[in-house]
Amino acid sequence: MVLFDYNLKRLTFVTRILMNRDIRFILPLIMANYTRLQLLRLVKMNLRVKSIPDEALQLFIGRELSSTTNYVDTYSCILANAKLINVSTISWYYVCYTSSLKKYKVTIIPSNHANTDELVMSETMKFNIQSYLSVTDFESDRYFIIAASDPDQGIAEEAEISLISNPYECLEDLVDTLLHNYFSEARYLRENDVFSIDIKNFAPSLQFLVAGNNFNAVLFKVRHLNVDKLTQNPRKGCFIVRGITSLVQKSNIHSYIPRRYLISAYKFENGLLDDNKVMDSFLSNCPPALEEPLKSLTACISPFIQHDSFVDVQPVFLVEGSEGSGKSNLVRITAERMGLNLLKVDFSDVQSLTSAQTEAKLRIVFHNAQNCVPCILMLSNIQIFGKDGEGKEDERIISSFDSELRNLYKVGSKYPLIVVATADTSRIPASLQQVFIETISMEPLSQNQRFETLKWLLASKGFRIKVDLSHVAALCTDFVLADLNAFVLHAAKIRSRFSSTETGISELTLMQDDFSKAHEYMQSRYSDWIGAPRVPKVYWEDIGGLADLKSEILRRIELPLLTSDNVGLNRTGLLLYGPPGTGKTLLAKAVATECQVHFLSVKGPELLNMYVGQSEKNVRQVFERARASAPCVIFFDELDSLAPNRGKNGDSGGVMDRVVSQLLAEIDGLGSKGSVFIIGATNRPDLIDPALLRPGRFDKLLYVGISSDKKSQLSILKALTRSFKFSDNGAELDQLVEILPDNLTGADLYAVCSNAWLFAVRRNLEKLDNKNDTDQEMKDDNDSLVDHNKVVVTKDDFFKAAKNITPSVGKDELKHYERLRYELSPTVR
Repeated sequence: MVLFDYNLKRLTFVTRILMNRDIRFILPLIMANYTRLQLLRLVKMNLRVKSIPDEALQLFIGRELSSTTNYVDTYSCILANAKLINVSTISWYYVCYTSSLKKYKVTIIPSNHANTDELVMSETMKFNIQSYLSVTDFESDRYFIIAASDPDQGIAEEAEISLISNPYECLEDLVDTLLHNYFSEARYLRENDVFSIDIKNFAPSLQFLVAGNNFNAVLFKVRHLNVDKLTQNPRKGCFIVRGITSLVQKSNIHSYIPRRYLISAYKFENGLLDDNKVMDSFLSNCPPALEEPLKSLTACISPFIQHDSFVDVQPVFLVEGSEGSGKSNLVRITAERMGLNLLKVDFSDVQSLTSAQTEAKLRIVFHNAQNCVPCILMLSNIQIFGKDGEGKEDERIISSFDSELRNLYKVGSKYPLIVVATADTSRIPASLQQVFIETISMEPLSQNQRFETLKWLLASKGFRIKVDLSHVAALCTDFVLADLNAFVLHAAKIRSRFSSTETGISELTLMQDDFSKAHEYMQSRYSDWIGAPRVPKVYWEDIGGLADLKSEILRRIELPLLTSDNVGLNRTGLLLYGPPGTGKTLLAKAVATECQVHFLSVKGPELLNMYVGQSEKNVRQVFERARASAPCVIFFDELDSLAPNRGKNGDSGGVMDRVVSQLLAEIDGLGSKGSVFIIGATNRPDLIDPALLRPGRFDKLLYVGISSDKKSQLSILKALTRSFKFSDNGAELDQLVEILPDNLTGADLYAVCSNAWLFAVRRNLEKLDNKNDTDQEMKDDNDSLVDHNKVVVTKDDFFKAAKNITPSVGKDELKHYERLRYELSPTVR
């Protein structure tokens, strides 16, 4: 348009001079201005191109052409609103771009599914148009259309095509079958066009013989069309007709492939194409959980796609994240959105017994990647690479990896080869880490990300819900992307059991109960892992006594949760110590319940492992899970077995010393964030490493002793017997505490109550044996005797149980704990 205006000014200047001789010289100027006005009208269309998956567009076009008798190549059509083109019949148009002098000829089908400011087309068609018109802004709205003045199309005499190289093995039989079936109908193509042939539609008998789950279509490119040059221009396009056109397949070529941004979330069966909201039902192919890392990885790769990198830099990147966080999906989506092939290689398949074998496999991997450029080479599980059979770093393999990468980029190429490695949160060797120019970390999901991801997963599977999704998202505080996907599928599985057999899985409506059961299932699966955060169900009513300890613990945990600004004074940990059976674990669970935070319980020996470095890794994973599910309480039971005093005892190579050092580093790494709290419990605080007890770590020691006074014992008994049915409305407990020893722990009192209830059940069973159940009334009495909810506990049952109880903590042992209390808590002196 700028060039046109410049030439128009020149024409105006010349016309003014010539008009002095003949007024008729003004006619060219009038025509030029008229042409400019028409061009401005077209430019102001400001049309945008909307691409949808190829298979979805074919369904739309098939529906629109159901009443048409003339042949139309459905793969060369686009949809436009009838008001935009002002016609109601299928017509030929040119698609133009404001900054390009070229025009691309297509068949436009009027459709109400398209908006008035957009052209709806397949992803392959959009790729061809933008390549032909040299469009670099893929989301531009500067398109316009012109009715074609030459609607008659010719037929090519010969067409030369080539298969676009890809990472998959394309058998000759597969290629021949696809081409034979695809060109069974006339196809309208242009030189340099890319066309996609779906394997499922055009070679259904061979689809299960193709390797690769994502290999759904084979791409070809038109290299040359032989036509009658007097009447046809091969760049404007012509038909390829079997029996007239000779189809010649040339050698494979390299090329970018159509970009993919959307997935079909709409179900097209049962006549639902009549729904006017169909066009709005397509979803982004990127779940919200991966949007931020996708932006980072795309920004890293883009300079190498656009050849903006003027320095000798190898495009080698690392994606780090926990298992199931979506690393592979991230790389796949990046390749789809940038129009690159994706070659997946797992390092577990590359790693061999000898270094020579591993090096040979590496060379094969890089050679295969070069054969399918432009591509992303995804190297999974790189954390296991570069190690010998004993788990030690193998410098030869790492050096070979670095050398092969340098050789890979020595030879310049028109198309890029991007290497992206993925690893879990395990540490990789420093010599291997330096190969990567950028590391993208997969951070734990926020509350909003979990909500949006659940919404995306439900929509992508076509499930409906009758529940507040924010409450469902609150259940999944520690879930990663794979967990959320499994969570939704399991909820649908539960609902499908209650639905009629005629209802499809995609038509299910999920309820709150389905998600609750699915969450319980997921938590039970997590229970096999070390550190499975969950909110326990232990309340203050379940704990008798310990009033001072309750208030102290709540003061140190609940206050940081209630205040957003903690002035940097967050206290890190509490250590509960005292005799066994006094309720230390129960206290920690009750705190988590009352504060509504997750509770992550870990016993010291569970973290220890026979393999070198595995114990330290287990400690790191516990804290990672706690951060991911914050706010969270980490409860270390039997802390003395996990963090013994360093240097005093031989521990086979300093394993325990390293575990303690790792534990100290993780506690210090919590920093000033007040969302992760640590509570430890031990019976032997004197054996714990002193470094753990300094301020900033387990900086508050609380003694949990026995309940020696009658009031505390009565409080504990009332808490333990809340569900009991008494014969004297609980007065039995007041009499019971008078005969109980003073040195009973909470566990001992629990044993008294449990045995008393068993004595009551035994008494009822003895009555049942002595009764005659001949009539119905007697049968009803017998049923009440064996119903555990109707068992009546008497004073005699309690007294009998109290006589058989022996205190689990002796008086000498109590004196030992009292001495420890005075040594560790000077304020009680």
